[in-house]
Amino acid sequence: MVIVYESKTGFTKRYAEMLAAKTGLKVFRVKEISKISPDEEIIFLGWMKVGKIQDLDKLRKFNVKAVCGSGTGRTAEPDTETVIARNKIEGMPFFYLRGGCLPLKEIKGMDRIMLSLFVKMLKSRKDKDERTEEAIAIIENGFDGVKEENLADVLEWINAKRAEGCV
Repeated sequence: MVIVYESKTGFTKRYAEMLAAKTGLKVFRVKEISKISPDEEIIFLGWMKVGKIQDLDKLRKFNVKAVCGSGTGRTAEPDTETVIARNKIEGMPFFYLRGGCLPLKEIKGMDRIMLSLFVKMLKSRKDKDERTEEAIAIIENGFDGVKEENLADVLEWINAKRAEGCV
């Protein structure tokens, strides 16, 4: 089994490296997929954008056994069931890892424009709640939610697979 990941700002990469350090599994970026045998079992980690796990589609012909999605929310957004359906990973273990985001002033291009518009929309809401305020603060100031303990469920799954002799 190997770890394959896609990371835009480094948060998902940190999870992939932590997971590799904890398990001894080799880690590859998606662009290195040609180094992996097509029948090699893969744990994929990708960052999420509107519930879509980025670059997961590039691994459809490979032997993906579990998927981790990294995002800034406390939980998978819009929700776990939607993320699973949107990414066509029904019947496969899915783990949500709270990642992070750079401060808005450090984000470039279209992402900065879209996030600026999103913050403006959130700020204009009349019914702002705690989660809305948190989302505004995360986008404007950045956030780092990468923690080793967030990998507990993934590590438990890998250890169970190893106990079964599958890894």
